[in-house]
Amino acid sequence: MKKTIKTKGMHCPSCEILLREAIEEAGINVISANHAKNEIVVDVKDESALSTAKKAIEKEGYKIA
Repeated sequence: MKKTIKTKGMHCPSCEILLREAIEEAGINVISANHAKNEIVVDVKDESALSTAKKAIEKEGYKIA
């Protein structure tokens, strides 16, 4: 299922790349990342996978909005 995660702290395309890589390393497919909207769209199987994606974002020093 497609889920949108609102974030705080993405400022540029490099932030998008960093978070995309971190989330994908955690085994979650990233559909899109947009620093202007401060959001990442992921394809997850369940709430557990969504939680894993959020933890990967926070591990990189970004916040969940």
